[in-house]
Amino acid sequence: MADIIVQNISESDYSAILQQAVALIDNTRTIVAKSVCAAIGATHWELGKLLYDRKLESTHGSSVVRRLAADRKERYPQMGMSPRNLWYMKRFYERFCDCDPKVQQAVALLPWGHTLKLMQKFGNDDEAILYYAQETAEKGWSRDLLVNAISMQMHLRKRESIDNNFSLTLPETQSQLANEVFCSGYNLGFLGVKNPILETELEARLLILTHSNNQY
Repeated sequence: MADIIVQNISESDYSAILQQAVALIDNTRTIVAKSVCAAIGATHWELGKLLYDRKLESTHGSSVVRRLAADRKERYPQMGMSPRNLWYMKRFYERFCDCDPKVQQAVALLPWGHTLKLMQKFGNDDEAILYYAQETAEKGWSRDLLVNAISMQMHLRKRESIDNNFSLTLPETQSQLANEVFCSGYNLGFLGVKNPILETELEARLLILTHSNNQY
């Protein structure tokens, strides 16, 4: 009976059903990906705060940070934690701890690689960082799209009233960011994924985890 019903659906009706199904799945993938980024970003923030509060600096705290990285690697071998990454976390906390809460909230939703890129490129320019962080969250830019946007200086051109083709150059698609989050070896290591895993299985695990966390 089901086969007969499917065969009687017009091509346009089926296309509409498929489009809705894909939109639902893409939306869920985006929600889960953002939850993963936010959770990992919160951990980076707290680790950076820990190093900051302990007043560790590269001049006299390098041995402590190296030992911390080694012990963390032994305990969490998939995470790939390095002394350099720990220092980045401290810089991350120092950079944003006293800035506008809007900027803090915007960067909190970004993948770690996006955050490092913005810190490296714009330093203390809160306005530029806020622009790119908000655009990434809204449009789901992968890191490559973010780099392209930066090279086009879109944070400056956004003030221009002339017509442009930005929408053609940088497509508004959430799926690219979700794919990047799910395929990132760093994120997989952070989540403790030890063995090869199907992307759909990973997404199911993350969705269950996110749903469970939202119950509290």
